[in-house]
Amino acid sequence: MRVLAQVFAVTVSSLLTVMLGASVGYVTILIPSLTDPNEEIRINEVQTSWISSVSLIASLIGSIVSGATEYIGRRRSMIILTVPIFLSWVTYYFSSELWHIYTALVLLGLVNGLFQSAVMSYIAEVTEPHLRGLLCGINSLCLVSGVLVEFLLGSELHWRKVALVTCGLPALTLCLLQILPESPYWLLLHNKSENACKSLAWLRGCTTSEQVKEEYQAIETSLKPKQPDNEMDSSLRWGSVGKYTRKSFLWPFAMICCLFICCNFSGPLTLQVYGVVIVSNLKVPIGKFYATCLLGSAEVLGTISCAFIIRYLGKRIAGLSSIFGVLICNVALGVYAYTNNIVRLEFNVDDSLVSSTRDAGKWVPLLIVMVFAFVGHCGCRSLAWILLGEVFSSDTRTVGCGVAPSAYYISGFAANKLYLSMISRLTFAGVYWTYACVCFVGLLLIYFAVPETEGKTLDDITKHFSGQSKLNNKIRRQQNGVV
Repeated sequence: MRVLAQVFAVTVSSLLTVMLGASVGYVTILIPSLTDPNEEIRINEVQTSWISSVSLIASLIGSIVSGATEYIGRRRSMIILTVPIFLSWVTYYFSSELWHIYTALVLLGLVNGLFQSAVMSYIAEVTEPHLRGLLCGINSLCLVSGVLVEFLLGSELHWRKVALVTCGLPALTLCLLQILPESPYWLLLHNKSENACKSLAWLRGCTTSEQVKEEYQAIETSLKPKQPDNEMDSSLRWGSVGKYTRKSFLWPFAMICCLFICCNFSGPLTLQVYGVVIVSNLKVPIGKFYATCLLGSAEVLGTISCAFIIRYLGKRIAGLSSIFGVLICNVALGVYAYTNNIVRLEFNVDDSLVSSTRDAGKWVPLLIVMVFAFVGHCGCRSLAWILLGEVFSSDTRTVGCGVAPSAYYISGFAANKLYLSMISRLTFAGVYWTYACVCFVGLLLIYFAVPETEGKTLDDITKHFSGQSKLNNKIRRQQNGVV
């Protein structure tokens, strides 16, 4: 029951991340649909680049102001944000002009930026250290599962019907969130000690407060130096920016930002967003939407593998092996495009012209992009998000988890917006060889700057980044129920 309660709490809170994945996957099927000459709403290449990227700018704005969720609470914030998510999908369904599509994209992007802070903080604070890496993997799995669901729906349904079906997800999430307790860390930080103890007892298997007394006291002790002694100290605590200029905040903040930038310019992001168009131009021997479903399945398998790699080998190994695999795939895809004279992306490739399934050589590009999607989600795309909820101290976690993803949204916007322009200037092969160079930089970054946090307590991680102690690169295993 102890583990199941944490799995349930993480899974339910991660349903918001499923909706984030759904919004990303929906763009992938929306782009080829709106380039169809028979559609009521038609887009050109410039509008395509905006559709692929505008939600990321909105997410940037949302992440910057997401620190406000600290005052509302992790759980309550998640509940409130399900409402605009529902309205966004309704807007998609009823849209009749392009600006309706942009409105839905912006609203979804804004909400995605707002809830990341609450979700990542909640997951980090409700899980035990020896389970945190594995359970954070559930959040990443939910992201790619949302993408895959949209790919599957898009392969059979019109894009409007896909939006209508997806409306059910925020409604389900709203109901399930009513069951969860608030984070015990948040409750303690807001002087609600009795509720915090009850919350911790629920999260440890609906046990009694007495049975979690030792863990509760450890959390309380770790938060004591940050607790305000009086009302004046409280106002200073929230009004001062001093804690955000300390090494304990700036070091992990810079590390996470650099990981996000490397992730977005290493290739998996644009492969996901432009997946339908890419596989159709590679002339794979199956329909483009079905090929995209295979990509989504590879992403899900990669994310599942990532959770187990982290569990048994640690986050560093997961990150290093994944980004090395992405580097190889970038080189391979570039070589294939170069040798087959694939220079630009065409948006209206007829599915009836797909290669014969008997031509074994035509399966090569599909194999490359599937391996690309798999290894990209074995750590490269997940690592920064998993670390995000761990590396900041409790008094800066909400702001850190809210502001650090701004690097993801800015670099993601740039990667998607510039993708078609980069191809026109560097060619398709040149873009992926450029991504390979970014992967090499990412390898160096992870090797030299990222500590192993698997199995370590949040207090130990905070002390490492503040310079009080140093984490080794070994996984700390649970022994006799104690980490």
